[in-house]
Amino acid sequence: MDPQTSSSPLLRSFLWLGITITLFFILYIGQKLIIPLILAVFIWYLINVLSFAIMKLKIGGRSLPASLRYIASVLVIVAILGVFFNFITKNVNEVIRVAPEYQERIEPLIDKIYGFLPFEEPPPLKEFVSQLDFSGIVRNVAGALGTLAGNAGLISIYVVFLFLEQRSFGPKIKGMAKGNIKEHEVFKIIKEIDEDTRKYIGIKTFASLTTGVVSYGIMAAVGLDFAAFWGMLIFFFNFIPTVGSILATAFPSILALIQFEEPTTIGIVIGGIVATQVAVGNFMEPRLMGNSLNLSPLVILLSLSLWGSLWGVPGMFLCVPITVIAMIICSHFPQTRPIAVLLSGNGKIKGGR
Repeated sequence: MDPQTSSSPLLRSFLWLGITITLFFILYIGQKLIIPLILAVFIWYLINVLSFAIMKLKIGGRSLPASLRYIASVLVIVAILGVFFNFITKNVNEVIRVAPEYQERIEPLIDKIYGFLPFEEPPPLKEFVSQLDFSGIVRNVAGALGTLAGNAGLISIYVVFLFLEQRSFGPKIKGMAKGNIKEHEVFKIIKEIDEDTRKYIGIKTFASLTTGVVSYGIMAAVGLDFAAFWGMLIFFFNFIPTVGSILATAFPSILALIQFEEPTTIGIVIGGIVATQVAVGNFMEPRLMGNSLNLSPLVILLSLSLWGSLWGVPGMFLCVPITVIAMIICSHFPQTRPIAVLLSGNGKIKGGR
């Protein structure tokens, strides 16, 4: 056997390993430029989706001109983001103001809980809580949002250039595909990515909005402080797989334990929010989503950890769309098809040749 032939698979493996490590290193060190670009692509995509939806609304039997559709889509998205950042900023300042008061109430609550537990020497939870700086945590969240808002100018520039390049995407893809892969295969991959991404965003937005509105109704009904603020955070946290739902449930539940003394009221808040998360996350969302994404739950958790470590909170929001796109692309090539099978939930994947 030729030694060079036998060693070539090993060399290829090391080559791919080196390329992968280099790629993730670039993604990490270049995150200040790459994250705004990814968010710009996301906003650009949402504008196109919204423009497509507006096109279906006919006025006098005719659709709006493309320029008016895009202007309306941009105005809607800018208005939504403006209202969100304004609302979050006002409520974050109020939460920072009252955070020390809530922290003082935690120690008596811990003593009360210890009274119901059969511990001779209770764990040092009070010492741990006393070292936590809730105001600092909220300030860090506000700082992350401020950084995101500070990148608005760069994101806007990216979005403008994406629209300027939009008409040339088709010819460029045809040129890249020539001689390597059939043109219809390339557009088939792009179509599948578009359909699955659009379905994921649409269903996830609807499910998160339902969870946020229902949770807000429960919290407002019993008079929980900052009910609207927690409702909005629940909406956004639900875009983060698994961990987001836990955090969305934990924060208002802890506040209910601090604010209220009646077990019934506390039970309504915690039970209502948990029941809403379970009903939407375990029943409604899977029925609407079906097997279209077909991602393994373990892969979702690993993807969440990977992209969260690389890019922080934006990476957590983007981990599922990125993984779905990677699985769809891998499924269309014989060399990478096994990777798509590993990423899938049941081993059955679409595409392939």
